[in-house]
Amino acid sequence: MAVNGAVIDAVNTDMTGRLLVSDIFAGGGVIPLAAVMRGHQVYAQDLNPWAADGLSAMLGLPAPKRLQDAAATLANWVHGEVQAAYGTTLSDGTTGHVSHTFRVATSECTACRQRARMFPYALVSLLARRERGEPAAFLACPRGHLFKGDSNRRCACPECNIRTDPAEAYTPGRKIVCWNCGHIDRLEARAETWDWEVVLVERSRRGHRELAIPTNAEREAADGPQWSPTLSLGKIPDGQETRVLLRHSFEYWEQLYPNRQRVLMERLLDAVQHCSQDPAVVRAITTCVIGSAEMAGNLSRWDRYYLKSYESMAGHRFNLTTFAVEPNVWGTQNSGRGTVLRRLAQLLKAASWLNEKTGRALMVDGPVAATDTIADRTLDADVRVVEGSSERLLLPDSCVHLTLTDPPYHDDVQYSELSLPLRAWAKLADGQLIGEAVVNAATGQLADDGAYEDILARIFTETRRTLRGDGHLIFSYANRSPQAWVALFSALQRAGLRAIGCEIVHSENETDHAKRGVRACTRDLLMDLVPVGNCPIEQHRPRVDKESDEVDFLKSVSEDFLLVGNLKGDWQEEFHLRLSETSFLQNLRSRVQDEPE
Repeated sequence: MAVNGAVIDAVNTDMTGRLLVSDIFAGGGVIPLAAVMRGHQVYAQDLNPWAADGLSAMLGLPAPKRLQDAAATLANWVHGEVQAAYGTTLSDGTTGHVSHTFRVATSECTACRQRARMFPYALVSLLARRERGEPAAFLACPRGHLFKGDSNRRCACPECNIRTDPAEAYTPGRKIVCWNCGHIDRLEARAETWDWEVVLVERSRRGHRELAIPTNAEREAADGPQWSPTLSLGKIPDGQETRVLLRHSFEYWEQLYPNRQRVLMERLLDAVQHCSQDPAVVRAITTCVIGSAEMAGNLSRWDRYYLKSYESMAGHRFNLTTFAVEPNVWGTQNSGRGTVLRRLAQLLKAASWLNEKTGRALMVDGPVAATDTIADRTLDADVRVVEGSSERLLLPDSCVHLTLTDPPYHDDVQYSELSLPLRAWAKLADGQLIGEAVVNAATGQLADDGAYEDILARIFTETRRTLRGDGHLIFSYANRSPQAWVALFSALQRAGLRAIGCEIVHSENETDHAKRGVRACTRDLLMDLVPVGNCPIEQHRPRVDKESDEVDFLKSVSEDFLLVGNLKGDWQEEFHLRLSETSFLQNLRSRVQDEPE
């Protein structure tokens, strides 16, 4: 938010007063939030109904006291449900709750039919966070027996006496060796025989957490017949990101969730409808409950070194794992990322913070459908949220001071697919989002030559229509593909825009756990454009504090960006050749060739 805020403030020094800030790819709403906290009007649009609904709920948060009262009502109701689902006794005899339940996938060898546990690593989990320097851990031997051992040395399995190396990986490249016959299978080859077995729990009470082998009562509470969910979430469609699920026999979205998790979510969603008479309160708390579906109990990974779970879409991928962690849906006081309790606490903080920054409740219009016919598109509210393709913006001509946005990066992130589980829970549109500006080779979306450029050109042309003569379009972009940059620059020029400056900035990926060490870009090119005109401009070129192959790549990209509005001839071929010869792309190709399957 710091960069967005700085951009808005900089524009506001040139154009004083209250600005109209437009975000045409609004997503999670970081840019609209940065604008409203500074007192500006906001127009926010996104194709994804989950994003539009969430943004409308966030910016239209009611008074903190009303949210607090509703959360307390919900907590009182859920107390008995949580106790029945997760109540337990810790090893010291005190009472508490199960905060996480761990399952390992089991399957049959395709050669000898021996069923075995498929732990991904010998080191299943440390017992305390890594920074404490304590070596005690749960280890899994090659036969799948789970036992306590030392993470710093080989240990003999107490059940079969096999020496177990904590550094060993059991499913590299999604392949596994049968301990019984030595046959090597791909995990997907065993998919038809996959099952899940509860093997660990994390128990929690105030000030204390412990990992332990589950008792019979805890296993029964996790997988007993008392959990009978009723809500069907629909079939998983074929797609670029969903294919990994389909290959491993996930056919329906509900299969991502253990039955207990599904039942608790269903009951919470029902209870939320009765926790307040205020529709805005109900909508905000409903968003918290549905948001917890990110932590899908048959898909979320466990950080075995720092003892926390990760969202099942972390790193913008569906994170298939053979060792999954189911959260306590409601959550406990000292453990449980992404739980309803944690989300409610953040919701209350957000409402207080927003009220403090704005000094009043914001007037939010929407979400409105982009297809709606609005005779007068003038924006009278503080915020207008629109759901639909930004090829059509519900704004008058020449009214926007600043369009500040973060567009999709070609084919890097499949937003539509990754939001499908959340849309399923929210009972929103459950198919491919028509008009998404993302290339998807699996579905053929924008895969034809020129299709990505064409949709961007239509969106940027509509954006230019809404910009004032002195307005700016500013956005960041990153991609390793020269073709993606060619399409982007061509679309901007076709839309009647010209470049006035750019800067190389740090992206989120350097600090994102799920993206460290992979092929994600760690720098973005922040670009500033204005409508084509006769006014003289002084262009701004990137200033960099640290050279690197990626910085050199983006500096080369920036040279052609600064020609947008005046690109001539066959610039695309020379540009493509020059980028292909950069060390950044050449080293990337070498790393890809060296990576294991």
